[in-house]
Amino acid sequence: MRLDWNKLITSKRLGTTAPNLQADARNEFERDVDRIIFSSAFRRLQDKTQVFPIPKSDFIHSRLTHSIEVASVGRSLGKLIGKFILKTEGLIKDAHTGEDINPETFSNIIAAACMCHDIGNPPFGHSGEDAFRNYFENYQNNSSKDLFERLSNSEKEDFLRFEGNAEGFRILTNDHPSGYPGGLKMTYTTLAAFSKYTCEAGKLELNKLGYSVNKRRSSKKVGVFQEEKRIFNEIAVELELLKLSNKQIYFCRHPLSFILEAADNISYQVMDLEDGHKLGLISTNEVVELLKPFVLNIKNDPCNIDDLLSINDDYEKVGAFRAKAINSLIYQCYDVFEKNYSKIMTGEFDSELTDLIEQKNEFEKLDEIKKEKLFSYYKVVAIESSGRHVISGLLELYLDAYKNIKKKYGENIINMLPPHYRPSETDRPYVVLLKISSYLSRMTDSFAIDQFRSLTGHKFPDID
Repeated sequence: MRLDWNKLITSKRLGTTAPNLQADARNEFERDVDRIIFSSAFRRLQDKTQVFPIPKSDFIHSRLTHSIEVASVGRSLGKLIGKFILKTEGLIKDAHTGEDINPETFSNIIAAACMCHDIGNPPFGHSGEDAFRNYFENYQNNSSKDLFERLSNSEKEDFLRFEGNAEGFRILTNDHPSGYPGGLKMTYTTLAAFSKYTCEAGKLELNKLGYSVNKRRSSKKVGVFQEEKRIFNEIAVELELLKLSNKQIYFCRHPLSFILEAADNISYQVMDLEDGHKLGLISTNEVVELLKPFVLNIKNDPCNIDDLLSINDDYEKVGAFRAKAINSLIYQCYDVFEKNYSKIMTGEFDSELTDLIEQKNEFEKLDEIKKEKLFSYYKVVAIESSGRHVISGLLELYLDAYKNIKKKYGENIINMLPPHYRPSETDRPYVVLLKISSYLSRMTDSFAIDQFRSLTGHKFPDID
């Protein structure tokens, strides 16, 4: 069995059936990009942690600026990949409209997927995800107990392994205040390219193809909650993704998801260093020495390293090295994709492209330095610790209110929730927990802190 590009690329949208016949200068995948940019979920990323929580400096990355940069890297890499695929496969047509596909199509799909790749991340970054997991791991001692004990094993796993990627898929496909079917009504192809993790929670029973790879990257995290399994299956079947389990939701990745992942890895590894430099946590010389090997390895556009070293302004010098290093890494990831293309198309490749690049050791060194000098920065640790208390505190507050919904104070607090996230007494326990978790996950860092302070008496709200 082999994946087919004439199935993998379709402008069909979730929640719709007929092709869009309205006159529009944009193609459907450019419209995907615009739908994301104009969504409230995307705008909220401007106040969500990348590495440094709640920065006072305007120059430090948020999830929003990071996502825009990932899309830029992904667009460049996507155009290279698109040219290679069209040269290898020949003519490819949109499965929905029959229109010819060109390299820009690949570029637009990947840009759209990259733009929303962090859209489901909770406040305070990965420490926020940990806060959700830790709260439900400790369900015996908090207000989730009665609800949590009534869940199926798979439903429990959704919360014990709470994952921003699955929450992102929920936002894009289902969790939308409008109530319209299909959420943001993205194209099937963009949604598949978005999905780095292609399985539900729980212990997976793999089929022969699933076992063909020793360690599958695509099952490292939960990609879809139980509530969205039907939607995920609909997309996978439409695109004819290969099944890796005959009993559970688990499919091979869409080939373009490897490009999204590479663009994300390149961006955060390099740009986090630049943030650390701007905060004075890592010196100019250290950044230059870390990035110089990539700059010296640029094959498509060699540069004179002395020209970069002669730049007087430290920030400009770091920026110049960053730009050249990203260019080098884009081409190295392209080489890995090209070399492994056959196995990607049969579902037998399931690794990160950056794990196999020529300069893997140098790339891993960036991560080591970040852990040593950036992640251990006392302000990062302190704010992340505070963030965990905020998330767990809000979960406890809302679930305690639901438990006491027949009492006036419980009813009042539950009624503070937006209607779309307000659980009713008739909701299944799983839906109650998912609604409240989704609401908290969508909060910005600042809003979560403000609500926690207001509802716990640490700050009294103003009354206009």
